[in-house]
Amino acid sequence: MRKLTFIIIMAFTILNISSCAQMDTLPDDIGEKVISAEGLKTIIESKDTRFVIVDVRPESAYKAGHIPTAINIPDGLSSNVKNPPPKDKYIILYCFVGFSSRTAGGKMIDDGYKYILVWGGIRDWPYDLEKLE
Repeated sequence: MRKLTFIIIMAFTILNISSCAQMDTLPDDIGEKVISAEGLKTIIESKDTRFVIVDVRPESAYKAGHIPTAINIPDGLSSNVKNPPPKDKYIILYCFVGFSSRTAGGKMIDDGYKYILVWGGIRDWPYDLEKLE
């Protein structure tokens, strides 16, 4: 019985993890180009103003280290920030692992944002982080 329970839990976990980053409403297959860490890094380095990277983790986690250029909108609740990004920007969301950013993406779509990519979790970012002291 224990083995069966373990197998069921593992299968459920794998299915959930694989579905984390499946929200992509960016036009012209742009999401496919930025879903990797390398692709996101390229967007950051290009300083393309169409993109806004959003860290949906709590403010303390954001301050401790975030993907460069990211802004912090905890839980994706843009109504709780002073200067939310314009609703026509390409929003790239991430959290710790990918679960919270998917939920935040749904909230932002409900709030009128059209272009959302759930990138995943900061654990997948192999490059340097920015920190706020």
